[in-house]
Amino acid sequence: MEHVLPNDEAFYGKTFMDLSMEQGKVSRKVFESCVFESCDFSEAFFDACTFKDCQFRKCKLTAVNVRNSKFSDVQFYESRVLGVDWTKAYWRGLELGAPLFFKECLVNASSFYGLKLSGVVFEDCRAHDVDFREATLSRARFTGTDLTSSLFVNTDLTGADFNGATNYDIDVKKNTIKNATFCRYEAVSLLTSLGIKLV
Repeated sequence: MEHVLPNDEAFYGKTFMDLSMEQGKVSRKVFESCVFESCDFSEAFFDACTFKDCQFRKCKLTAVNVRNSKFSDVQFYESRVLGVDWTKAYWRGLELGAPLFFKECLVNASSFYGLKLSGVVFEDCRAHDVDFREATLSRARFTGTDLTSSLFVNTDLTGADFNGATNYDIDVKKNTIKNATFCRYEAVSLLTSLGIKLV
């Protein structure tokens, strides 16, 4: 168990607990099959790092800067991942597969603008004021997630699962929602974009 990040360039299968890296900088490091538990990366700078098959559990990642960092099959559980601009990460040339998985996380005020993240998962999350415009989120899962004030414009939601999701505002004329799944009661909100009044 490590409490301080060692100077190694690459880490495989390591568990890091209670790291305190607030406003710290992590440069050009590779993390593969690593677990971060109860770590604080608030306002930290991940500069050109690689995270592959990693888990963050009960971590603070508020306003973390992910510039030029690669994320592949990374999972977040019960973590605060607020105000993250995911468009700054390095997404080119990544193999297919769900790049990001969030469960019971706070992901408010984050941006996924224009990203191709088919299969991304937001399960039982709070995702207020998140920018999903122009993104490709086919087969994404938003199950049980509160999407208050999140933006969907020209978003590809083909085959996406919104079962149990709440408070979303999706204009069916401005987004692709073919084969997407919606809970019957919440789906009523989709009709407002068509100017239909329900009585």
